[in-house]
This record gives sequence, structure tokens and C-alpha cells, in this order.
Amino acid sequence: MILLTTLRGDRFGLNPDLVEEIRANGANCVVTMITGRSYTAREDIDTVQAILNDHRVDLLWHAAQETGETHVQRTGYLTPVLDQEE
Repeated sequence: MILLTTLRGDRFGLNPDLVEEIRANGANCVVTMITGRSYTAREDIDTVQAILNDHRVDLLWHAAQETGETHVQRTGYLTPVLDQEE
């Protein structure tokens, strides 16, 4: 589960595997599930995307640990590559 915040400040959990779409709604975000149900979160779209990505990184990291893949590092889902001057 990922945890988000309603506009009133209450916390709620969503199954991240069922998220179909996230859409900016001003400073907030609307999360639409594959069931068609939508939830408005206090968090902005970039924060919700980061929460979803972090959740998936955690799942992959734990799965790698269970299989004995000790070379997997928990550094994040993307690594920036800087342009090199020629």
C-alpha cells in the first residue's frame, strides 16, 4: 500500500498495482484506479509519482534480497547520466 492524504487531512492507503492514472489538479492530484474509482490527494503529482516509484524500488530491492542477489544496491529507480563534453 501507498499512503496519501485527503484534502481534509485524513490518511488513506491505495493499492499501487491498481493505479491507472495520476493527474494534476492544481496543487493536488487525482489518482484514478483501474476500477474507475478516483481519489483526490493533497499531494501534488510529482510527490505521488515519487511515492509510487519508491514503492516499486522497495519491492524490487526486497525481492532481490530474498533471491540472494547481494549485488543489487538500493539507490533509487534512476541514475542520472551527465552529458560529457567532447
